[in-house]
Amino acid sequence: MSRVLFISEKFIKENSQIDDNVDMKKILPTIWQSQTQYIQTLLGTLLYEDLTAKIEAGTIAGNDLILVNDYIADTLMYWCLYELQIPLLFNFRNKSTATNNSTFSQPIGTKELARIENRMKAKAEFFSGRLTSYLLANQTLFPKFLQVIDSDDLMADSLNPSVSVYLGQPYRKCNKYLYSNEG
Repeated sequence: MSRVLFISEKFIKENSQIDDNVDMKKILPTIWQSQTQYIQTLLGTLLYEDLTAKIEAGTIAGNDLILVNDYIADTLMYWCLYELQIPLLFNFRNKSTATNNSTFSQPIGTKELARIENRMKAKAEFFSGRLTSYLLANQTLFPKFLQVIDSDDLMADSLNPSVSVYLGQPYRKCNKYLYSNEG
């Protein structure tokens, strides 16, 4: 199975703070991982596979192209930026995991890394919400968004229940023998 990407390394470098000299060996696997983990979860398996097939065949057009260019691309880019923090900071070597160090720069600490990760995650979640809202508002344009055929298919996140369960009054008010509401 070939790995069809919704965005390119060039897209990330042109639309984010990533330097042009960052090695594509770090970016491309992260695009694939983020696309599979986050975008497929947002779209659901059927719509994800449909878009992948159209991109691979070079036949993506119309509403599908708008969906990819205007909604998926930004969402995927920010999930990649979120996921790239560790691969850009650390190198996995035969003998150990090491950080890069040069004359002109130095790696950040874990506190700063966590702050950057949180900012990228917040942006990724914003664009994920925007993508989901667009799909929900345009369900007729993307009928595969709400379909699940096999038990192996991922349901789009928006189809999963998100309501809390109400179990009644708190315990202390229900058991008058253990807790008294009187002064």
